[in-house]
Amino acid sequence: MVELLSPGGNLEKIKFAIHYGADAVYCALKKFGLRSQASNLTKGDYLEALDFVHIEGKKLYLTLNAYLFDRDFEELFEIVDFLNEYPPDGVIVSDLGVLNVVYKNTDIPIHISTQANVTNSYAANFLKDFNVKRIVLARELTLEDIRRFKKGTDLELEAFIHGAMCMAYSGRCFLSAYLTGRSANKGDCTQSCRWKYTVIEHKRPNMPMDVEEHKEGTFIFNSYDMCALPILPQLIESGVSSLKIEGRMKSVYYVSVVTSVYRDALNTIIEGGDFKSMIPYYMKELESVSHRPYSLGFYLGQPKQYLKSSGYIRNCKFCGVVVDYSDGMAKIQVRDRIERGHYEIILPNLKRVSLNLDCLYDEDGNAKFYGNPNEFVYIRLPEKVEELSLLRKCHESNSGEVEVQKAVL
Repeated sequence: MVELLSPGGNLEKIKFAIHYGADAVYCALKKFGLRSQASNLTKGDYLEALDFVHIEGKKLYLTLNAYLFDRDFEELFEIVDFLNEYPPDGVIVSDLGVLNVVYKNTDIPIHISTQANVTNSYAANFLKDFNVKRIVLARELTLEDIRRFKKGTDLELEAFIHGAMCMAYSGRCFLSAYLTGRSANKGDCTQSCRWKYTVIEHKRPNMPMDVEEHKEGTFIFNSYDMCALPILPQLIESGVSSLKIEGRMKSVYYVSVVTSVYRDALNTIIEGGDFKSMIPYYMKELESVSHRPYSLGFYLGQPKQYLKSSGYIRNCKFCGVVVDYSDGMAKIQVRDRIERGHYEIILPNLKRVSLNLDCLYDEDGNAKFYGNPNEFVYIRLPEKVEELSLLRKCHESNSGEVEVQKAVL
């Protein structure tokens, strides 16, 4: 049974990911994960997350996949001691030094991060001697490469299926460190590849020149986002054990919607449903989250690599979370301003409830014209919805993003 693995940038996102269909989540403590700008977990958060995930019968993997210096290892040993007492279901590592420490000092299963850019079964089989149970595949592999890889090893293989891509080889980039002093390999990337660039001649520093890649500017390092949904059957057939969604720094809305779409898609495939006919609906939902235009990554060969803008496409506004429902009224925790108009409630099973919101209420039943972030408001719904359902307001997409599915239909 293939695993659906979702990002857990903080405790709340972990709970939403599980609620919306993830089989497992990956997350980090405050140090040594490759998303240091995410909220990440305190040790108390981690213990609560571990209990929650295991009560739900799911798994939690902890990332220790930053590249470390000698000065970091004293703190790493402290973390390892803590994990021995409260072990996750796996530890994700890149650095050979971290691998050695975890291997020699714990019995926790080890997953090798995509950041280690393992591209072949020979490297995978060498790593088996260090309690490695899973390889997170380098993102440069094609479907055919993965099939060959799987024939050569009995290790589990994990592949990314959705989210941001990096212009550098397996994400091993020094651009951010060079330009800003913040290292991507320490989890502190500034996404310098997304910036708009000009050329400056050193004797004419006050005369910056556009390279004129596009009239909008020059974004030669700025890559597409990945969306492998149309080729999920081929990925499963290739022998991949776990399908991974990128996005520990993305919103609760992103984690919930993307997880629910891939959960439903996997269920459709596994149960022998008409997956192909569902692709347009799934893609429409995936376009509702904040993203850059999608590509299939390297899975079918050389991908589209760069865009003419570093901006995101945002077709829907995430407005609130249902925290209670009683007698036709839903209590909403407001995340973005809510006012009268047309909205949708998103349930974890991909069901959508449409409503025309003509009135909001406070806890005393008084009518309100709007709700602001961090407030609680009450709205009347046409049918019962469960807690942790999401309220959103969408506008029609004009991005024309059916290209990724046309490639395989």
